[in-house]
Amino acid sequence: MVLLPGHNLMNELKQIIMIYKKDTAIEFEKQGVKMRVYNTKEQCPEATIVYQETQKGHHEEFFHSKSNFIFYIIEGAGTWFIEDKPFKAEAGDVVIIPPNNRFYYKGTLKQICITSPSWEPEYEHHVRNIEF
Repeated sequence: MVLLPGHNLMNELKQIIMIYKKDTAIEFEKQGVKMRVYNTKEQCPEATIVYQETQKGHHEEFFHSKSNFIFYIIEGAGTWFIEDKPFKAEAGDVVIIPPNNRFYYKGTLKQICITSPSWEPEYEHHVRNIEF
């Protein structure tokens, strides 16, 4: 990084540090998945971080027309259905779904979901509900 005259490295770093605590996260359940949303687009336009737990999977097939969905699986295993093709994934794996790809998943999972850029509801499109 090159700093111009009058810039202070510590001031530059302070502007990009963000820490979000569990007790300030928004918790809810959606389509069979318990979610803890740590930040919003207004807080960080580049990415939204969500902790997720499910016993069966995500009960909705959908796609997002703007954001990548990046899942890091902490615990468990499941099958991801991306554009109707099944992919097995387990703890330690990463699943990346680019915009405009339909998907849902089945399994018992604890995972981190990162959307980049930050998730915006108007770009999420319902395809169909999934029966388990």
